[in-house]
Amino acid sequence: MKIVALFAITVSAAPHVTRVAPLGGQAGAVIEVELHGKDLGGFVSARFDTAALQWVETIEAKAELVRGRVRVDRTAALGPHRLQAVTAKGVTNTRLFNVFEFEGVNEIEPNGKAAQTIALKPQVVHGFMKTLADVDRFTFEARAGERWLFDLQSIERGGFLECSLTLYDEQGNEAAFNEDQDEYLETPRLSVTFPKTARYTLKVDQYRGPQGVSCAGNCGYALHISKLPVVRSIFPLGARPGSAYRVRFEGEALDGVTGAYLQRARGAEHYRMTFPFSMPIDGSDKIETIDALTADGREARFQIPAAATPGLWRLWLRTKHGATEAMSVEIGGDAVDAVLTQKEHSYEIRLEQGKPFHAWTLAAQLGLPTIDTVLELFDGEGKLLAEHDDLMTGQGTVIGNPDSSLYYTPKKTETAKLVVRDRTSRTGADFAYRLHFDDAEPSFQLLAEPEELSATPGETVTLEALLIKQPGFESAVDVWIEGHPEARGQFRADQHFGPSGDGDNINIPIVPLRVTIPKDASAGDYSLQLRGQAAGKKGPVVEGLSTLWIGPNGKRNDTRRPLPRVSIHVIGPRDSRARK
Repeated sequence: MKIVALFAITVSAAPHVTRVAPLGGQAGAVIEVELHGKDLGGFVSARFDTAALQWVETIEAKAELVRGRVRVDRTAALGPHRLQAVTAKGVTNTRLFNVFEFEGVNEIEPNGKAAQTIALKPQVVHGFMKTLADVDRFTFEARAGERWLFDLQSIERGGFLECSLTLYDEQGNEAAFNEDQDEYLETPRLSVTFPKTARYTLKVDQYRGPQGVSCAGNCGYALHISKLPVVRSIFPLGARPGSAYRVRFEGEALDGVTGAYLQRARGAEHYRMTFPFSMPIDGSDKIETIDALTADGREARFQIPAAATPGLWRLWLRTKHGATEAMSVEIGGDAVDAVLTQKEHSYEIRLEQGKPFHAWTLAAQLGLPTIDTVLELFDGEGKLLAEHDDLMTGQGTVIGNPDSSLYYTPKKTETAKLVVRDRTSRTGADFAYRLHFDDAEPSFQLLAEPEELSATPGETVTLEALLIKQPGFESAVDVWIEGHPEARGQFRADQHFGPSGDGDNINIPIVPLRVTIPKDASAGDYSLQLRGQAAGKKGPVVEGLSTLWIGPNGKRNDTRRPLPRVSIHVIGPRDSRARK
């Protein structure tokens, strides 16, 4: 439900970037980039979250299309970075721009019936589905006995394409097929060892089922072709600052691994919407291995610095074929790391009357592709006291993930049993999880939309606060913006967060807050401090976060990444350059 504002609001035209083409470029290269969107007239430049990426030339600038060149420094960290366009009307929303290790090549249309010929070598093929009927085909020569990995990335690189990969032999017979590379990520991946030297054809096709989601013009993809290994799981999933971290990884073709490093999450672009776990922070610090890997290439050792920033870090493996991104590691806090090699794990818990108990798992939120944890709390006689399955019902492009978060306030002091299991009783070496405990009561998260406001001095604009309740939280919530007494509102206790009636979309309560920019404000970027607290000043003050929307603009249940702050860009007469 949405609370209706009872005041007039003046909103300036909002420039918007729908998609970036291609989705990135090779480190050390200068590439031509297109920004597609609306109200991009008066384009000034594009800015990134790192000095290693620079917009160096504007070739063409129209209301719906900007073309220019981006220099990718050789030192740029591999993976996603943030991009915004700066225009005379303000700053646009954020899109992702990815740094790749391998050379990029663009698809050439038409390649639906007659396949485009490419060389089978390490590279990134950049493509785009123009319409729902579009199909892309690529043909190449492969040698017998060689293993190649075809990893089509879209959702994880800032696109919104759900598709499949099919490999055909010379006779047109299907040799391999994949639609979803795991139970969470809806983009395909094929690992193929070719049986004979011959010409093969790879088809990229779209999902057109009854629940297909329109790309809304953001149907780009990056087809990563390499001989890199595939990491399916790691263990343990985290470590404390100042401790030794010995991590083992499971997967495919790991015999060529020569080293590893941890990269701190840069503004959380790598991650889907995750809650109640705290959002990752900005940064690009590196932690290198302290010695060589084990002989089988499946284990590395790190010494985590005592000053390492708590949060999510990304594990990368160096191999003779290049660098491969594995999954996330949590640094900070006490936790239990375990692998579910039996039907269930049991933990003895001492409950104290009236003292809140909270247990939660991290698995899917760190990139584990299979396990779907369930938490169950039993008393000494085997009676079920509380249980929790998923952090929201959605997967893939829909908000939520299958990790668990159980809250319980004991009515008496007793010894209880906490059970961790997979929802369908699966087990295996890759069914790892991280289990946390604390004494917190259910609370909530606050998100903000739009992610970036633009305004002129004296103008009044609207920031929408979005409420995400944790299981068991039922209170009204007061929300406000620090330093703006006019920007206050309240969520009612009966406003519902959760699946809508169609089971596919998510209801998220909204409160609009108005912000008036001082008439003497200087041009530049400012942070807005969105805050919330249970009505009656009960519980802690919660900080609101902004989000990077990947799917159709305004469709709030679709894939997003948290951003480190809520921002407003003030437009002034001297606002004529991109600001860092």
